[in-house]
Amino acid sequence: MSIVVLLILAIVWAVFLIPQAVRFRTEQRPGDSIGAFHRQLSVLARTGPGAAAAPARPVYAAPAGGRIAGPARAAARHSEARRRRRQILQGMLVAMGGTLLLGLTPWFRAFLALHVLADLLFVAYVVLLVRARNLAEERRLKVRFLPAGSPEPALLLRRSAN
Repeated sequence: MSIVVLLILAIVWAVFLIPQAVRFRTEQRPGDSIGAFHRQLSVLARTGPGAAAAPARPVYAAPAGGRIAGPARAAARHSEARRRRRQILQGMLVAMGGTLLLGLTPWFRAFLALHVLADLLFVAYVVLLVRARNLAEERRLKVRFLPAGSPEPALLLRRSAN
């Protein structure tokens, strides 16, 4: 009985892990000349003489016009994260339903324990999502960017310390 359950679990893990491992190996192939070229270019861009000479813009200062640079890029990142979270929730719901259905059959009662574990993981994930959303909302309400024409913050600190 337990051997059958372990065999089924091994098959399920193999179905999910083998395609990902094969995809990873094909992406990391040394014969991939285009990918290797792009990796070498990115290394050169990071280590070139112009990379160190460019002054870094402070994170806390807003760009000219008082707007945050790249709002479209930030929106794309947020929508991508939202899509990933939705996929994770859907996967967890499928796992919960599958383990419940298998656990209700007389031969696979051990899946009820997996179902309880999946339920606990789902609840923990939802709690973490709610906490992350609340922290982001709090950050959005509290963080204010300096106007574009203001002096450097270090200069502001020196003036206020006198």
